[in-house]
Amino acid sequence: MARGRQTRKLRPDQISRLETFKRAPHDGAQHGYSLPQLRLAMALGCSWETLQKALQGLPVWDKHHDYIAQWIERFLPAPPAAIDGKAAASGERNEPDEEEAGTDGSVRRQG
Repeated sequence: MARGRQTRKLRPDQISRLETFKRAPHDGAQHGYSLPQLRLAMALGCSWETLQKALQGLPVWDKHHDYIAQWIERFLPAPPAAIDGKAAASGERNEPDEEEAGTDGSVRRQG
């Protein structure tokens, strides 16, 4: 195993979700959070500089990476995956529909 602290980077989708949250208006921060405010909102146990490095896509210590990544997954979940054309053609749906449109434009109820 390599010597020294083990480090990891946040995934691009995690960085994007955290940046979107940071820039969104919040109570007491109408123009988004600063890095120190974001650190406090996340109850992060490291400096805001470490959070800045993580948002820049730079590696941070595993301990801090794990906490940041888990916080993102818990409070900023990824949107559901879109159904591609092939899956839609096979009848796969995001939500079950109670009604389906018939080929003649009428609406049929499934029982």
